[in-house]
Amino acid sequence: MPSGRIHDNPLTDLVVYGPHPFPPDIEATLLRIDALGRSSGYWPLGENCPFEGREFRWEEGLDLDVARREIGRVLEMLEAGRSDEVVHDPLTGRPFRIPAN
Repeated sequence: MPSGRIHDNPLTDLVVYGPHPFPPDIEATLLRIDALGRSSGYWPLGENCPFEGREFRWEEGLDLDVARREIGRVLEMLEAGRSDEVVHDPLTGRPFRIPAN
C-alpha cells in the first residue's frame, strides 16, 4: 500500500517531490488541477484523486490521449467551480456530490 513516499505514486511524486513522470502538457494540467483543488480545500491528486490509479499507466506513456481528455475534463470542472463533483471522498471513493445530468 502506498505510504506517500517518493516513487509510491507518480502524482505524489509530481506535487510533493518534484520528479517529472508525465509529458510536459499533462504535467502542466495536473499541476493546475492540484492548485485549483487545493484552493477549494481538497487534495485532488492525493486522497481525493478522481483518476483511480490510471496515473501509473500515464507515467509509463500509456493511454496518454485518454489522460489528456480526462484531466482536461477535470480541469474544466474545477475552473467552473465544480470541485465537489470532481474530487472524491476517500472513504467512499465517490464524488462528493453526484452531478445532476
